[in-house]
Amino acid sequence: MKKLLIAVVAAVVAMSCCEVKESVELRFTRNDGTVTTEVRPLKRVWFEEYVRLELSSEELADVAKVEVTPSFARANDGEEGYFVAEDGLLYGFKHSGMGEYKRDAKNLRMSMSCLKTERGAYLAIAKSLQFESVQTYRHKEGEYSFSYIYDLEHCGAYEPLVIDFYPMPKGADDYSAMARRYREYLIESNQMPQMLKERVGENEHLRYASESPEIRIRLGWKPVPTPVEHQTLENEPEMRVAVTFDQVKDIVDELKRQGVEAAELCLVGWNHKGHDGRYPTVFPVEPTLGGEEKLRECIKYAQENGYRIVAHTNHTDIYEISSDWNNGADAAKNPDGSLQANRAWSGGQMFNICYKQSHDKYFLDYEPKVAELGFRGLEYIDVLSIIKPHACYDAAHPCNRREGAEYANKMLQGLRDMFGGSQSEGGCYFVAKSLDYAMYVTMALNRLDNKDKYPYIDDYAPIWHIVFNGYLLHNPASQTVNFTLKEPFYALRNVEYAARPMFYFYSAFVDNPKKNWMGNADITYKDRADLEKSVAAIKQGYDEFKKWEHLQFETMEQHDKLAEGVYCSTYSDGTRVVVNYNKEPYTFEGIEVASENYIIKK
Repeated sequence: MKKLLIAVVAAVVAMSCCEVKESVELRFTRNDGTVTTEVRPLKRVWFEEYVRLELSSEELADVAKVEVTPSFARANDGEEGYFVAEDGLLYGFKHSGMGEYKRDAKNLRMSMSCLKTERGAYLAIAKSLQFESVQTYRHKEGEYSFSYIYDLEHCGAYEPLVIDFYPMPKGADDYSAMARRYREYLIESNQMPQMLKERVGENEHLRYASESPEIRIRLGWKPVPTPVEHQTLENEPEMRVAVTFDQVKDIVDELKRQGVEAAELCLVGWNHKGHDGRYPTVFPVEPTLGGEEKLRECIKYAQENGYRIVAHTNHTDIYEISSDWNNGADAAKNPDGSLQANRAWSGGQMFNICYKQSHDKYFLDYEPKVAELGFRGLEYIDVLSIIKPHACYDAAHPCNRREGAEYANKMLQGLRDMFGGSQSEGGCYFVAKSLDYAMYVTMALNRLDNKDKYPYIDDYAPIWHIVFNGYLLHNPASQTVNFTLKEPFYALRNVEYAARPMFYFYSAFVDNPKKNWMGNADITYKDRADLEKSVAAIKQGYDEFKKWEHLQFETMEQHDKLAEGVYCSTYSDGTRVVVNYNKEPYTFEGIEVASENYIIKK
């Protein structure tokens, strides 16, 4: 009997990974420059619904780059179907001049992509080494293809490479079904937070945020683009003052006067030399705005009037002019030891900061002092949740991207502990458990709106919203900021995706209007009349928000294109939101949806 049991166990183990019809083409570039290509069958993990590609760290030890192209991620000109990237951009198979499109190597909103052709549909989930991958779409000689490209030349395979492909059943094989399955995977693998409806009962700051728009106020900044790339105390450009701490109190008064009952204010540029002035250094509080005494008065005044108020800080960048610079000792290093330069911004030349050093030295030092000023609510750290973590090769503080993601979560969770909640610039999946509000989910809509430059992008599939609505508060996109001043293409996204709206005083602060990624429709405070007009735009958005506020607590279960320019979002409570982007009315189940408008139907 014992021998029989052993034999059965051995048979199960032997069958635990069995070959199936699906395969992948692997193109290896070795460290010595040689290139080899092979086709490898995928394996079905026993008792699981998916097929797997797994390459061990040992197998990748001498690999500088590997390109993975699934057999089912190919389509011919004119076919029905699409590829959807991790940022939600949807590419059909009717753009023969497409060439090649690579996602920005810095970005990884989600570790999934959707592959749907006439021969079948698959959800792809990169589960390991995904921070080193770039999703790539190509068209060549009448064929479209999707590939993952892994750059391992410098970081090496610090973990195995694992991608799982989930075959989707007929009738449940669109991007909505794939996004729902990805949500299930994140829940199963303990990468999702509790649902908002559960968390708001335990957190008064999160509950308040769910009932209020975010109002960001850019107080002051040095010019962008900077006239001085390498700034010193002697050549530092003068800071522009837009709103003082006393004027923030005026904004509070006007919000109260116009009946905006709840709002969370986020002060941007309160720190020394304003927004992106000398990060990671934030103290002393900028004196030209009123200094620390006036800031404390401002915080107390907002809170006494019933509003939450938080601060904007930064822990991903470091400037040469910062008192913490120390010859770049804490900057992230390239493999050759050089500093990882980013772009030049308000504070001059910006450098990536090592996430380990950022957390251990600056976050743990500065953030408790920021909290001591009196800020409470969903505290904000810039950039942290919109890019992949920096890799650092400094021998004194090495940190790969996987470790960087752990430090990012530590920082966001630390904000919760100190301030009551957390928010950051984007909604990357790897910080979902420690993030409460994504300032904006994507910048992808800007590309969809630029058909001249991106003619091969067919649509935006809200896969992020299907995955995370009901779990995270969010604003849909950079261009949906100040939505009551925006054209319908952007404004209507707020209701379509059940957003928590965001308004931004001086969002358009870059001197070149083409570089203002949040658009140029702005709210400002130039004089009393201007303030009244700006708050009126906020009040209009606040009133609109109340119509769909409850949908923040429901999951989006389905998103459908009903006609050209008409979409329907279906939520877990049965509510349907139909949005009509056209200039003509649309009839939905006997109800007219006015042009450039929406209906909410339960």
